[in-house]
Amino acid sequence: MADNNNLTEGLVYNYTSATEPPTRDTRIEPTNAFLGSCHSLKRALGQGCAKFNSRYFSQGIGCQLILALGIVRTFQNVVTIIHGPLGCASNNIGLAGFNKTSRALKGKPANDVIWIHTNLNEADVIGGGVEKLKNAILYAEREYRPDVIVIGNSCVPGIIGDDIDSLVDELTPEVSAKLVPVHCEGFRSRFVASGYDAAYHGLLKKLVDPPLRLASVLTGSKEEEARLEKIRRENSRTVNLLNVGSTSYGDEVELSRILSSLGLKVNVLPLYGNIDEIARMGEAALNISICATHDDYLVGHLKERFGTPYVIDTLPIGLKNTNQWLRAIGKALSLETETEKLIELETNQLLEAVEPFKKTLAGKSLWVGGGETRIFTTAEFFQSLGMKVLGLKPHNFDRFAIPMLDDIEDPETAVAVAAGQPAEEIVYLKRLKPDLYVGHGGANGWVLRLGIPTIPLYGQSQNHMGYSGAYELARKAARALLNTNLAKKVAANVTLPFKQKWYDSDPKNNIKEIPNEETLRSSVL
Repeated sequence: MADNNNLTEGLVYNYTSATEPPTRDTRIEPTNAFLGSCHSLKRALGQGCAKFNSRYFSQGIGCQLILALGIVRTFQNVVTIIHGPLGCASNNIGLAGFNKTSRALKGKPANDVIWIHTNLNEADVIGGGVEKLKNAILYAEREYRPDVIVIGNSCVPGIIGDDIDSLVDELTPEVSAKLVPVHCEGFRSRFVASGYDAAYHGLLKKLVDPPLRLASVLTGSKEEEARLEKIRRENSRTVNLLNVGSTSYGDEVELSRILSSLGLKVNVLPLYGNIDEIARMGEAALNISICATHDDYLVGHLKERFGTPYVIDTLPIGLKNTNQWLRAIGKALSLETETEKLIELETNQLLEAVEPFKKTLAGKSLWVGGGETRIFTTAEFFQSLGMKVLGLKPHNFDRFAIPMLDDIEDPETAVAVAAGQPAEEIVYLKRLKPDLYVGHGGANGWVLRLGIPTIPLYGQSQNHMGYSGAYELARKAARALLNTNLAKKVAANVTLPFKQKWYDSDPKNNIKEIPNEETLRSSVL
């Protein structure tokens, strides 16, 4: 993948003045409905037709509100208000424990996750729910005294037209907390990852301050000038490592170790950060992404507002992509020589460490499902260890991952682009019978019933990124293949809820394809 600082060129947004971000449907033209091969997917995206695909039947899909809140509720000393019907908070209990554990693992204060719900009912749908939201904001301020109050706007208030932004403007002088509206109404986009954009839009508009490196010296004193010059020098070697919900503490430690070896000061943000750390995001010399799906809107905003360059090259999983990611950073900071020395040292150590696992992995096959950049980099790494990639299931697919298609050796490798839709994936798995499944959380419950061993694609207590993460991935896969008894016993005792007729069908028949303009012209002629 090339240096992707140019991937957002030509796409102009008024980040700072817009109430809410543009949807991903129009912004990056992705698809979440495609069944075919690496070769056919690349061709379909090139023709511009895959973005229009949909399904006759959709088994399940995610929620933008969940993804948006998954970011903002990690901030320290924050209260989240969910503005909507009660069901919109149904996943918070489980995720509260997840957040608290993650905070402890990352060395952050393991405070309780606090949220309030406006509990809109039928009367509120008719009369509006702004008054309930106002009461909730004032209650949060009075009861908890947080640094930040985030308002997650769900589908219902978006439909009935509750003006949460005007309410925020009205209440801002009355409360000490910073009020952050997050527009994550699910009906606005087919792509749940739009929830990331919504969260970052609110964060960047309300929480990030102008960077000190751009501030003028008001006093003109030599002491003040010297102090600011010292801060500017420190900032010139400071980078923001942009973490995501699937980044474990081990991943953050490993990537910080690698970057620190180049003499850089690393801020791991924005998840689990405090208000002061987030406010100073604009001061760094470089923003470093590990996942374009999460970060392209965030880094674009920071570049437009503060002129901060960024690297959004690839996800540092496996040897090839970690080296590629690191080289892009070295180039951006003019540290090419130091970077090459580090890569040589780390590469030699990793190759020696994974050599014992190759005997177990060579010749085995696998299927990988989850986020687009994570699954392609993971698949490429196992492929480099001698495994054969039978198929991939990205939740969605867009232009950021197109170069990764070329990393898969067989262009006819199956690709099933789907957010959810396990029924489609199960048909492929039953026919292809991979030796190993590497998948997103929750998928193993389906796959084990086919007798296929599984390992997780990510985990809060696991390290999958960087050089040590590559070693852990190889070790986990080898262990799973050396003992397959669990998968065999589950398959022998638990069945899947599908009839043979479904297994015999072609999942491609569920995709509604829209022909491109050339095809339409040909049919007319």
